[in-house]
Amino acid sequence: MYVMSYFRTEAEALHLALSEDGFDWRPLNGNRPILGGSVGTRTLRDPFVMRAQDGRFHLFATNGWKADSIVHASSPDLLTWDEQTLVPVMADVPGTRNCWAPECFYDEEAGLYRVIWSSSLTEPNGAADWNHRIWGTTTRDFVTYTPAALFFDPDFSVIDATVVRHPNGYLMAFKDERGENRIGTERKYIHVCIAPNGDGPWTEISEPVTTSLTEGPTLFRRDGRWVMLFDHFMEDFFGAMESPDGVRWENITERVTFPPGPRHASVLEVDEAVGRNLRERAG
Repeated sequence: MYVMSYFRTEAEALHLALSEDGFDWRPLNGNRPILGGSVGTRTLRDPFVMRAQDGRFHLFATNGWKADSIVHASSPDLLTWDEQTLVPVMADVPGTRNCWAPECFYDEEAGLYRVIWSSSLTEPNGAADWNHRIWGTTTRDFVTYTPAALFFDPDFSVIDATVVRHPNGYLMAFKDERGENRIGTERKYIHVCIAPNGDGPWTEISEPVTTSLTEGPTLFRRDGRWVMLFDHFMEDFFGAMESPDGVRWENITERVTFPPGPRHASVLEVDEAVGRNLRERAG
């Protein structure tokens, strides 16, 4: 069973949807928020949910458009959440303009969790354009975090990185943020790359996997194949790709049913007990 976390333009809060097969998605709670923001800007934009090694769920989210911190909370069941906190991941990095779309994955070899997000630093000439890179920190307990450091820098603006375990190491999808937010723009699409370790090096960047004006990729396994869901953010619909190896991708959007109006989703596979509890309590 699979759980999708997402926000909606109408409500920058945590929404959840459930699927038996990873293709047919049904919103929980009538497509109303499961959890609203309570700290910082009191929003939960780009909500990402993962399950730690001890079975507890952890939520990371964007704390508004311009902040040097991200939001964190944890839960035993995806419905009952503890107190939200702000993690000041970029507070000590001069010129930080934002912290967008935080995500987290477990680095098996290092035995720790890597939290990644995109940030842009003030340009020396005061330029108005945003020039993002993927930054990261590590934690073992979701309480203390190492100082922020560059995680991925392909020498151009990138956002919305997501990383999962892959047979050849780790698979990352990310958005090329160059271009303009208009139909017909160049770039603004998603690439993938594979690294041998959780911290890289991310050297073999693919050709574009999606068309332009797409962002917010999420990756998960279904029936032995990789699935990527992503956001056509200017046209207000979701897309889907499938791959046997994380390298060759096929568009399968027409095979997937999405909840109404999702934005920037993440997908987590859960056991039947978790899924049944969600359906019974929030269905």
